[in-house]
Amino acid sequence: MEKAKQKVTDLLIWLEKYTKIDMIYTAKGSYWAIISQIVLSSLSFLLSIAFAYYVSKEAYGQYKYILSLVGIFATFTLTGLGLATTTAITNGFEGTLNYAFWKNIKWSMLLFVLSIGSSIYYFWNGNSSLGISILIVGCLWPFFTSTNFYTCYLTAKKDFRRNAIYFNIIGNLFPYICLLVTMFLTSNPVWLVIVYIVSNTLIGIILYRRIIEIYKPNKKVDTEIISYSKHLSLITILSGFSGNIDQILVFHFVGPVQLAIYNFAVAIPNQIKGPIQNLGNLIFPKFIERSTNDIKSGMKNKMMLLFIGITAIILVYIALVPYVFHIFFPKYSDSIFYSQIFALSLLWVVSIPANTFLTAKKKIKEQYIESISGFIVQIILLSVGIIYWGLIGLVIARVIIRLSWAFIAIVLYNKASKEKIFS
Repeated sequence: MEKAKQKVTDLLIWLEKYTKIDMIYTAKGSYWAIISQIVLSSLSFLLSIAFAYYVSKEAYGQYKYILSLVGIFATFTLTGLGLATTTAITNGFEGTLNYAFWKNIKWSMLLFVLSIGSSIYYFWNGNSSLGISILIVGCLWPFFTSTNFYTCYLTAKKDFRRNAIYFNIIGNLFPYICLLVTMFLTSNPVWLVIVYIVSNTLIGIILYRRIIEIYKPNKKVDTEIISYSKHLSLITILSGFSGNIDQILVFHFVGPVQLAIYNFAVAIPNQIKGPIQNLGNLIFPKFIERSTNDIKSGMKNKMMLLFIGITAIILVYIALVPYVFHIFFPKYSDSIFYSQIFALSLLWVVSIPANTFLTAKKKIKEQYIESISGFIVQIILLSVGIIYWGLIGLVIARVIIRLSWAFIAIVLYNKASKEKIFS
């Protein structure tokens, strides 16, 4: 066994000469990310099958709409507090975890107000289902997001094993089981939404307390994270809004049934990008510690490997997705063509190292430029696409938007990395 481990280690060290990547560190982190993502994707797949068989398209569309609407409200909170907390803990300020927990709840007041206002609006217009759902989700959302800060601590400590087991597996397994049990009893979207937010908040509290007990963080607090997180939050307001606006547009312009078809079309490609997107969490602590010159030396290799890998995955997915839907989601066969087109958006993951660099090195100006320019492109394309061409217009717009966002991120990285080459 030891000889086999040594051979693998020697192979990884040899590969570092050509990839310019810390292969041992990447392999350790990727192992747990891949394992957890396989489990998470399997759970999500089973949950999708349950939604397809036990919940009507209209009910599922309402369920997605409610979560997306509150998700938009959540963009007006300190959404950048998580990344700022990870940075602080990486630098030794472990007490920032508890500090960030309560600051997040305090800065979620606008979310609470917007949720109450939206709830009153729907009650006033006779839609009590949406009214009660939005009210409950809006009240619990701040606690749900605060408890998830424990993953920032694990990322900063490079504890990828616990992060994978706790956050990705246990943190999703419990809510998924609760949703499955609920679906067997009722397909009412109100109950589905309530069970989703309550179960996620409950398991988040349990896991947060568990991490505190295990690590016993020191009392050092970096109060400067609020200033940095405000910048990050302003940057992510637009991207967070953009990430949910498609759901709102589909619901209002073409209805909840088409929203259900759309969500099944994008579900598997979004699951596929999960383990690759985790690369950002994996390299974030490394990028904080390393100089710009060191990061730049291996950047092209990282992007090229991502491009080759994701291109192969896209081609395989386009070929196999018709069989997957006919076997597991026959009710959603209308989603196949949309899903094949949307798979092209996965090329966006090539820009993950560039985006991670901009965040890790606190390139605030570049992040503002990326967020604002990407938001403008997104709003224009989404609005025009869905109003004039319906669902197909929306899907094509999403592909163009993601590729545009990737292009902008890479251009901004190239510019920022040349400004201070030895920083």
